[in-house]
Amino acid sequence: MDTVAIHARPRLLAGSDVANKVRRAGLLPAVMYGVGVGPGARMVAVDPQPLRKGLSTAYGRNQLFTVEFEGKQHLAICKEVQIHPVKRTLKHVDFYVVTPASPITVTLPVVLSGRSAGQKAGGRLEQITRYVTVACTPTTLPKSVEIDVTPFDNGAVMTVDSLPLPQGCRAVFKKSFKIFELFAPKIEEKAAATDDKKKVTKK
Repeated sequence: MDTVAIHARPRLLAGSDVANKVRRAGLLPAVMYGVGVGPGARMVAVDPQPLRKGLSTAYGRNQLFTVEFEGKQHLAICKEVQIHPVKRTLKHVDFYVVTPASPITVTLPVVLSGRSAGQKAGGRLEQITRYVTVACTPTTLPKSVEIDVTPFDNGAVMTVDSLPLPQGCRAVFKKSFKIFELFAPKIEEKAAATDDKKKVTKK
């Protein structure tokens, strides 16, 4: 479980004017809520540099943070990140505080590697979805779902329910949704169509 350390300081006032003052001071407005934070959300301000560092790792927005706040360390994940639509700078972040065993729901990239047997025979591989939503815990959180397509031949289809998910992860919806499909070469498809037409003609 890799975490990025970040320090949070209390922010007593809310509102856009206050948030802009926080940004001009070189900090980022944020809130913390979840395990051990107390009722409701706590308004805080954080240094945007370690946050950018964390969000640029292989985990992306699923990166876990160790947030130091009021003398305590909290394990947290970014539940929402607001980015300026033009400048693409960070505007606000919501930290969801969890425990190592807390159930969390994240969206993971699906990464295909290798060259399939079907492609080597002239077929075409089409990746239909590039992300999948899974339930896991911070201790079982993977960077991505990786699939080696090398052994798959033309006609093969992988769906969400057959994904090789890491231990401790499970897909949360659309179990029959296609991840990828391998299509035979068009020349084979035309040949098959011609054969079918000949069979019909003979009848």
